[in-house]
Amino acid sequence: MHEQIAARDARLFEVQSLLDGAFNVLGVLSGLNRIYFTNFQFKGIRQHVAAFEAAPSHLAERLESLFKLDPAAAAEELRHLVEETVSLVEERMPGVDTSSICRWLR
Repeated sequence: MHEQIAARDARLFEVQSLLDGAFNVLGVLSGLNRIYFTNFQFKGIRQHVAAFEAAPSHLAERLESLFKLDPAAAAEELRHLVEETVSLVEERMPGVDTSSICRWLR
């Protein structure tokens, strides 16, 4: 969606989409690791992520970088994080249907 958003000069929507994506990744990984998560007044990303047994490498740093990168690079990095998260879910919870997110990623 990055190209469509950039063409419409919708930077706030773009940042909100990155934030939503980051929270979704954190939520899925929290559930996968059986750790309570809510995005309401979320603090302590590094401490939270450090408790994960399963997570993409350098997760906290990569999530924080989303808001420092140029928009196209941020969108690509978020895509990689989502792909890695889906792979972890498929590996550790083979009964979970990931087909809809896999179609979206293609």
